[in-house]
Amino acid sequence: MLKLTISQNVDTTLFPMKLIFLTLLFVVLFSRTGLPESYIPKDKINGSGLKIPRVVSLKNSLTYMRSGPGRKYPVIFEIRQKGYPLKITAEFNNWRKVITSDKLTGWIHTQLLSSFRTGIILDTILLKKTPSDKSKAKAKLLPKLIVNIIRCDLKWCKIEIVKEKTHSGWIKKKSVWGALLK
Repeated sequence: MLKLTISQNVDTTLFPMKLIFLTLLFVVLFSRTGLPESYIPKDKINGSGLKIPRVVSLKNSLTYMRSGPGRKYPVIFEIRQKGYPLKITAEFNNWRKVITSDKLTGWIHTQLLSSFRTGIILDTILLKKTPSDKSKAKAKLLPKLIVNIIRCDLKWCKIEIVKEKTHSGWIKKKSVWGALLK
C-alpha cells in the first residue's frame, strides 16, 4: 500500500485551485470550440433547419403578409392567389420572412405555406414539347401566369399549367421566377 505524506512547508489548500485553473486554461487554449474563428450572422432563429433561400407557395387563396414575425404585427399586404410562389429569406420560430417576385417583403406563418413548387412567368414565352430551342411550341405563355414546376435542369424547367385542362411542357429556366437553385 502506498502512503502519501505531505511536508509542513506545502500549502495544500491552493493545490486543487491551481490544478483546476490550469486545466481550464488548457481546454480554452487548445479546444476548437473555445472561441469562434469568425462570426456568421444567423438568418434563422429556431427555424426549420432547411436551406435558405428556398421557394415555397401559398396554401390558401387569401393570405396576409405582416410587417414582423407574429400576429401582433400589422398586415401590410394581402395576397389573393393560391399557389403564389414566395422566396423565404429568413426564419423566426414558425414565421418565415418572404419576398415576392415584385420585391414585396413581409412575414407569413408556416401553416399558410406549402413546399409545392410553383413559379411566375416573367416574359411572354413559348411552351415547348421538349427542352430544346428547336422543339415544337405547344402554347404561348403570358407574363404573371402562375405555373407548377415539375423539375428543372441547368437551362430548362418542366412545368404544368392547370386551368380547364392540364398542359405541360418545357420553358427556359430564366423565364420563370421561382426556379431558384434547382
